[in-house]
Amino acid sequence: MATVDEIAARYLLWCEDHREQTTTRFYRCRLKPLISAFGPREFDELTQIDLEEHFTVSGKGLSGSTRRSNIVAFLRLQSWALERKLIAAAVAEKLEKPRAGRRDRIPTREETIAIRRSGSMAFRAIYQALRRSGARPCELCTAQISDLKEDRTVIELEKHKTAHSTGKPRRIQVGKKLRRIIERAIGERTEGPIFLSPRGRPWTVGNLSSTFRHLRNKAGLSKDLVLYMTRHEFGTKATEQFGIHAASKFLGHTQITTTQRYAHENEERLRGLQDDVL
Repeated sequence: MATVDEIAARYLLWCEDHREQTTTRFYRCRLKPLISAFGPREFDELTQIDLEEHFTVSGKGLSGSTRRSNIVAFLRLQSWALERKLIAAAVAEKLEKPRAGRRDRIPTREETIAIRRSGSMAFRAIYQALRRSGARPCELCTAQISDLKEDRTVIELEKHKTAHSTGKPRRIQVGKKLRRIIERAIGERTEGPIFLSPRGRPWTVGNLSSTFRHLRNKAGLSKDLVLYMTRHEFGTKATEQFGIHAASKFLGHTQITTTQRYAHENEERLRGLQDDVL
């Protein structure tokens, strides 16, 4: 029999070999409360009640999305351990997952201006690049100068979220406006990350998101405004201007149904379009 500590450690090592860095960091972070609570205990000895109480207590004060992610991480760990016969049976057949927060809107112009006004030059560079490209924050945090291809018209990432399912690199298109942002961020450097934090270190999704939250709160903006909305903003505008198929290509989606979640209709725009229907 193996402890929670032992199984979690083996799972994270497996993730390092088979999943992207961002995925491994996600599981490492989301499993941390579980390991802290139950680390020395035999995994097989955990009970449904133990876990329900744990996720209730450890989830106090956290968002629905974070609480849901913690439960999803445990269930994935349990499935992995079952597949490898590290545990005899599932210790929790079903755990009720909180509803994840939905992103039903995109940032307003005023919100974007407020965030940009308060941010450092280094933050504004990657923030504007996210808005211009529709890239995932993890993609621009990890993108290297060496990933710029074809005369700096494409960022090509071999390691990315869907690499294991598509078998293809993620190609982020670099238009003239985005290229100017990138070239200013790089300056005279010839290697290393494209974007650096104010301290000259690589950005991580964690410190980029926390910087965004700090600027949001400082500006007194709504707490439903999150960094990932830059991707939803780009997806919405690309769909409006060029259609959902083009937006899907920009965002790196393999299915149009995924892109549909990123295309938020603006009711004011709909009222204007209604006048032209007949």
